[in-house]
Amino acid sequence: MIQVGTNLDITDNSGARVVKCVKVLDKTKQSIGYTGTLCIVSVKSLIRKQKSKVKKGHLYKAVVCETKKMGGRADGSQMSCSRNTAVLLSPQQTPLGSRIQGITPYELRMKKHTKLLSLSLANV
Repeated sequence: MIQVGTNLDITDNSGARVVKCVKVLDKTKQSIGYTGTLCIVSVKSLIRKQKSKVKKGHLYKAVVCETKKMGGRADGSQMSCSRNTAVLLSPQQTPLGSRIQGITPYELRMKKHTKLLSLSLANV
């Protein structure tokens, strides 16, 4: 469950380490984001300061990949992770990084983020 002000870890190699959610772009009443939801984030810390595709303090779009909150699936199973993670996107809705280290759940396929699935090492 991602709300405004939630800190997210970044699982791609774009150069950012931690981002903070500024706005959830899903049009729900509570503005709560789950797996596969687009949100606008602000970069809080970087991995390296010299060779980085992103800048500290800039706003980017991101897709939520993992959430601590247990989420249900259509087949009745439930999935939760140990951290909240996201992947940064460019303005053309393509990933900024060239590799995704964390897991990418099946819900991203349902939300038409197939490019993320092809860059990932582990699909769940």
